Amino acid sequence: MKRSGQEVKKVAAEQRLIHKQEFRITVRNFLSHLNRIAGMVMDDLRRSGGLSWRQSLRAWRYGFRRINFRIYGLDRSGNPADYLSYYQALKQMPINDRFSEIIRNKLTFPLMMRHYGMPTPEIKGVIRDGLFYPLNPAAKLDPLKFLKESCPVGERLVIKPIWGWHGTGFISVTHTRNGYQIHGEDISMHALANIVGNLKYYIVTEFVTQGEHGTRLYPDTTNTIRLMTFWDTEKSEPFIARVVQRIGTSRSFPVDNFKASGKGGMSALVDRESGELGPAARVDVKGYVTWYTEHPESHAQIKGAVVPDWIKLRESILSYAHRFAFMPCIGWDVVPTHSGFTIIEGNSNPGMPVMQVHGPMLTDPRIERFYRYHSVIS
Repeated sequence: MKRSGQEVKKVAAEQRLIHKQEFRITVRNFLSHLNRIAGMVMDDLRRSGGLSWRQSLRAWRYGFRRINFRIYGLDRSGNPADYLSYYQALKQMPINDRFSEIIRNKLTFPLMMRHYGMPTPEIKGVIRDGLFYPLNPAAKLDPLKFLKESCPVGERLVIKPIWGWHGTGFISVTHTRNGYQIHGEDISMHALANIVGNLKYYIVTEFVTQGEHGTRLYPDTTNTIRLMTFWDTEKSEPFIARVVQRIGTSRSFPVDNFKASGKGGMSALVDRESGELGPAARVDVKGYVTWYTEHPESHAQIKGAVVPDWIKLRESILSYAHRFAFMPCIGWDVVPTHSGFTIIEGNSNPGMPVMQVHGPMLTDPRIERFYRYHSVIS
């Protein structure tokens, strides 16, 4: 056995090197943070906020984008300090620290979830620079071979960016007896192959068919439930901070994402105890909110609807959050299916408008303590 201490010195030297690298990453993340703030200001100035200059200055003083200020109704009443501002939401990023990169990655995080036996869509493979790499066997296929071999008649696939947000880049491909379709619209195999050939970093998964609950709300999009879990350091357990049901519309098609653009879907608050839905909010391009007790297109009842097997779903997500205790903040996108539920993906920095359109987050003492502990608020 060596007693010269060389190995100990080597380990110590490597740790110092790692700390230097982590410092560089911290600086890089700080600069990225400043860039995001600058981007927020520039984007806000380009938009027609619809607020007076007095209200605009008030929104910026509290760290809000003007459109979010209006969505939350703060241009009319309410205490801005009760809401997590856009600036504070950016400060959420260090909560999961470098593990955020895992959650944001739509390939890595689902593979980790599968390792723990969590229900996730089957991953068929990845697309890089137009070539498809199936997970098994590991042999690359050009776009035409990919469509012929991996998307036979009767198959429906989802193709989406490995790093993405707000449903941007989402592609649903179906192979029917009459040929291929994108989002239900016919397309030739060669035209589809041309689209696939231009994709750079994408993941290919099975399409998850939603159950009766989501289909009844709006059948043309997969309507996901967003559950936000936080880790309570005092009790050493996760808790659900807020739950919303996202519901698609013809404006948001082919996804259900809630956007302040006039093209987004709807958001209904889900009661954490009963799983019952409240009325759904939809936001127009100027940030004005319209509330619906039933869907304006499908005419399905929204208010009063109940998420099926809610208690089982809720407790399952809490148990999963316990396994990921080293990631204190996770937004889970879940689809109730005919046989249970499937977790589509996770989010490390979940958007606030879809949550806070239903009311402030910081009036909940447990949420307030969480954000204070992580220095998001002071």
